[in-house]
Amino acid sequence: MKKILVCLILYSWSSLSWAIDATGVPHVDKKARDGLEFDYAYAPPHKAYVIAPGGAWSWQAGKSTVEEAKKASLDLCAKYTQQKCIVYAVDNDVVFERSEWIKLWGPYKKQAEAKQALTGITIGDRFPNVEFTDPAGKKKTLSDLKGKVVFLHFWGQWCPSCRHEFSSIIEMYRILKDTVGDEVEFVVLQLRESIDESRNWARSKGLGALPLSDSGVKDSEDNFIRIKGDKLMRDRNISRIFPTTYVLDKHGLVVFSNYGSVENWTEYIPFFHDAVAESGK
Repeated sequence: MKKILVCLILYSWSSLSWAIDATGVPHVDKKARDGLEFDYAYAPPHKAYVIAPGGAWSWQAGKSTVEEAKKASLDLCAKYTQQKCIVYAVDNDVVFERSEWIKLWGPYKKQAEAKQALTGITIGDRFPNVEFTDPAGKKKTLSDLKGKVVFLHFWGQWCPSCRHEFSSIIEMYRILKDTVGDEVEFVVLQLRESIDESRNWARSKGLGALPLSDSGVKDSEDNFIRIKGDKLMRDRNISRIFPTTYVLDKHGLVVFSNYGSVENWTEYIPFFHDAVAESGK
């Protein structure tokens, strides 16, 4: 009798685990996947598990209806991200639609709407017109890149998290260069160190394939970013955590931001393809 009960318990546990595809959840970390596979799988219905680009996730269970579960989960997710959250699973059914997922940086603002955008760093804002020197030694501002999707990354080789994700950025850079050419501009700017320190570290690690622009920062005591018009902005006002990344659409508006490192930047390639195809109109 005990053997039968054990078999039934193991079968029940396996059935619940297989009902949810935890390995297929994009952007989230191991904690989120484990939570989906174990905690969520055993939670009472009605329930919903939701995710957002950048790795935000949440779930709610024990609701009277599916719609109530979805709303509660989406509302909770929205508290932790500026990105749009969508439903990944309802009860024990995966309802995730990848075609919807990769369009979540949109809908992109048209030219008339973009002209009315306020300057700032939140989704929909026009990013401050940062000055930098490109790898070829040419002085530029972000506004010079209008018409391109911009991957804007603030980092430093002194930062362990920055070093951790560097190879993943290079992999994404290579793939995007092969697929969309110069439609995506990489502006990788060092903070609290000189550009020589950044480039020397990258070369020493065999990571020199990624073009590094110069923010103008000279050393660890320099914590300002240069803005067009002889203005200065404290780096913490833009980079709250090191590293910090923004993606700007072809009008220079923020469509994505991430504070901290990303485990696998290649997961974002379809989003860049969508921004190249759909933004800037």
